[in-house]
Amino acid sequence: MFAGQLRLIVSFLLLAAGTILPVSRAAAIHTSDQVFLQEAAPHGGVATEAAPCTKIGLDVLQQGGNAADAIIASGLCVGVISAYHSGIGGGGFMLVRFNKDDGSHDYEMIDFRETSPADAHKYMFVNSTDAKVSVVGGLSVGVPGDLRGWEMLHQRHGSMPWQDLVMPAVHLARNGFEVDVDLAAAMHGQDFIMQNAVWAETYAPNGTALVQGDICYRKRFAETLEKIAKYGVDAFYTGDIALNTISTLRQNNGIMTLDDLASYTAVVRQPQNITYRNTRIFSTVAPSSGAVVLSALKIFEGLGGNISHSGPSIHLNTHRLIEATRFAYGQRTEYGDPAFTSNVSQLEAYFLTESVVNQTRNKIVDNKTFPVTYYNPENYQVVIDNGTSHMAVIDKNGMAVSLTTTINNYWGSQLMTADGVILNDEMGDFSSPGLLDDFGFSASPANYIAGRKRPQSSISSTIAEDLETGDIIIATGSAGGSRIITATLQHLHHHIDQGLNSSSCVHHPRWHDQLDGNTYFEYDSETVGIAGYDDATMAYFRKIGYNISYISTERSTAHVVIRQPNGTIEAANDPRKAAGAGLAY
Repeated sequence: MFAGQLRLIVSFLLLAAGTILPVSRAAAIHTSDQVFLQEAAPHGGVATEAAPCTKIGLDVLQQGGNAADAIIASGLCVGVISAYHSGIGGGGFMLVRFNKDDGSHDYEMIDFRETSPADAHKYMFVNSTDAKVSVVGGLSVGVPGDLRGWEMLHQRHGSMPWQDLVMPAVHLARNGFEVDVDLAAAMHGQDFIMQNAVWAETYAPNGTALVQGDICYRKRFAETLEKIAKYGVDAFYTGDIALNTISTLRQNNGIMTLDDLASYTAVVRQPQNITYRNTRIFSTVAPSSGAVVLSALKIFEGLGGNISHSGPSIHLNTHRLIEATRFAYGQRTEYGDPAFTSNVSQLEAYFLTESVVNQTRNKIVDNKTFPVTYYNPENYQVVIDNGTSHMAVIDKNGMAVSLTTTINNYWGSQLMTADGVILNDEMGDFSSPGLLDDFGFSASPANYIAGRKRPQSSISSTIAEDLETGDIIIATGSAGGSRIITATLQHLHHHIDQGLNSSSCVHHPRWHDQLDGNTYFEYDSETVGIAGYDDATMAYFRKIGYNISYISTERSTAHVVIRQPNGTIEAANDPRKAAGAGLAY
């Protein structure tokens, strides 16, 4: 099924000899190192897209911190290095597995998604002559939620002092870090970085953009983070930092106010869950898309057959999983902000009931596929979003956090404040009335803009546990915009159904289908060690009606931390982000 398998095995063995790092070597990691194989150890594991940030999280665990502490420190670090798609100017979602005083455990979701300003409305982009107004400039910026999310996690579950978790990111921003291969690629061709003095000070200090191996200093941002470390998150949402944020936005046609910033709150939600094989899987809910992952897997579960990684039915099973995913995507159009969309929680639960799952499963035909309208009965557009950075932690006590943060498109709104904060362009994730897509589908009212509303998101942070013992099995999720859903569910499929370990999961080639009329399969990439899908696989899917396209491997980035039955914790970052690391101790 996969091209280049022999080449992959050889490269895998060569890489394994030098990149499965003991903790004693982890301290020497530079951002430019291509560290992407798992670290396996018994106590705890961290996986992020930036190796220094993984190491910071691991240090926190070794110092006695828990998974919440580790992911706060790692996440703030990622926002320093990988600022092109994450950081405190954005927002996201996290799924938390936490231990209770009585020895049991539970799950909760923290929603720190950006909100629209109070004065935003559904027609604000409809008649604009500027095609980029929703993704570049002041009107594209939603109220950032990142820091309120970190704060809520720390207040509810953290064990170490807040300042101790923020200061590693302060030191990194102030003392400099190597520009890694991923950051260098994100800067390539971005002329606005050189043309704007605020941006150039950090990313083009000598008149040209920094390149891989250069040292990047974010000294203004270091001062901002240090204030947040000393005075708490309120220092960002009120006072001078807030004034500078609003000043930047007002100078660029924005409508956000100081009250919008001061009024922002993160929200605790109850995640959805399903039983799947011998596991129970928990995932995030609307306005994120974890329920889509759960629905696809639940539909697929009852189709039977040999689901092994190399079984004779591999093509058929892949077809079935894609079809299940298409139906789940069709359900997604109604999953808007629960504060504005009535009964959305009940709707998510309804699509996961056995009767509805069975009805949907019966619509799958083993030897053919169908037009998009077959899977989308409401005939609404499926939202296509962008960006994001995912990270995951499991600690020695079984606490886990799977978290995804974003500023949406690369470099967000292309606005940086005087404090070095890069602002999101999350307003582009909303839908507007009156616009049809290529299939004649209109936008779903569930995702229309309204004041202080949260837009839909593909983020699908997920954790699975053993159905009988309750022991944690896997914490995973993905970056990659609308491909988050498919990357996440494939990780779960590969580990739970096929028994692949963490490294094999992230090295597996992926397919993506976002119900846009095309199914995308990754092609072979020697650079990152991914064996693409072969011609026989493509021929099989074309024969039964798929519109097939090949895509490059960088379209999704899904990290994973796994706890094996013997207690060993494996952490692996996705090789599609070459600068990351998965480490355990």
